[in-house]
Amino acid sequence: MDKEYRLDKEYSVMEVLRYNLRMWWLAVICALLCAALLGGYKYKANHPFVEKVVYDNIQQAAAAIYVKPYSDETAVERAGTIVKIAKSNLTYKELIRKTGLGLDYQGYLAVFDIFQGEVSDVLSLCVNYPASFGDFSITDETEAVGFADEVIAALEKTSREIIGSSCITVVDEPHASSIVQKIESYYISEEEFRQGVLKAATAGFLLGIIVEVVVYTCFLLLWKKPKNAEEIRQCMEAPVIDTLKDGNDNAETFRKVCLFFKEEEQVGCVRINCISLGSPRKDAALKTAMSFANEQKRTLFVNLAGEGEDGKPEHSVSRFVFEEGAEITPLALNHYLDVVCRTAETEKGFDLLGNRRFAMFLDEKSREYERIVIGTGDAADCADAYVAARLCDRSFLVCGRKNVKNETLYRVKNEADVNRIQISGILIYE
Repeated sequence: MDKEYRLDKEYSVMEVLRYNLRMWWLAVICALLCAALLGGYKYKANHPFVEKVVYDNIQQAAAAIYVKPYSDETAVERAGTIVKIAKSNLTYKELIRKTGLGLDYQGYLAVFDIFQGEVSDVLSLCVNYPASFGDFSITDETEAVGFADEVIAALEKTSREIIGSSCITVVDEPHASSIVQKIESYYISEEEFRQGVLKAATAGFLLGIIVEVVVYTCFLLLWKKPKNAEEIRQCMEAPVIDTLKDGNDNAETFRKVCLFFKEEEQVGCVRINCISLGSPRKDAALKTAMSFANEQKRTLFVNLAGEGEDGKPEHSVSRFVFEEGAEITPLALNHYLDVVCRTAETEKGFDLLGNRRFAMFLDEKSREYERIVIGTGDAADCADAYVAARLCDRSFLVCGRKNVKNETLYRVKNEADVNRIQISGILIYE
């Protein structure tokens, strides 16, 4: 028989997208979690910088210097010239020549500031302390005031030499003072803060969706379990009789199974094989037999899934098969339903279903009953279901979707095809 042998299922791009869309709720949860994480991190990181104003107390020696009208320039231009002269290397060298301080030029520029606070002829000179630059330091107000005096003296001399006349006059002698000054740092507005948090939360939301899609797609491609009843139907190429949620069934479920096997024109006994595959319920075959019995059809349930009915020898089909002359008396559960079982001890490791006497047993009971339902162990673990199927008229699969992999489904399908076994329908426990 020329049949394709498959053990796996490949998902197309559209199938992957469709399955991911069905998991929209998981994507929403991941998106909200990531949005909360990134948005919360951004909130915590930026909240300390929202419209904060920080001040610090600054100790300094301050002086006010009047710039004389030594030229026809404006006050701003004349003040700017004096500021440049004060910060020139020439004034620095004059200060060092006179004081002998161990202060380099960069330290000289950093230790004091001279500026025009407003449009006027008066400049402000400030020396902040304590300060330290290399071997030079200013530790108290006396040293700060003395340094300011030396800077003014050096500035007065160099400006006179350059311009040719006296250019400055001290208005306020250097004196110690303490001021409250705003510290310049990184701060953001309330609107910038909200926008930053919103952007982070949006990025987290999108990231969460991407993470869910990637993780679920990997799960889909690697875990290889059927995602719904339709996928099982595609693997087994058989119709679905019913799909049961949360592993729950009832009498109506097995009425549907019986209805599925109704053949009005068939005369005589119908043998039905129940193939279990990862089913969470082990009594599907028995309930099918009970449903036939409820239709007042004489029904025999052959329980081959394990020891049953307390293993009593009179109900054992194993004893009938392997002990010459042994008789078997089915256990009557009601007027229409009888049960026989197997006893592994009697079989002594021999094959029960493959024995010709088992086939003879079924032929004999087919003349007494209208329905014979055979229940075997899990098809993934033993071959009894396949052997029983060769002795039956119809077979149906009882499958637990969450308990089987695609590979297992394909193995069962391949085995059925090899042995020319037709699986008529599927009962699926979700």
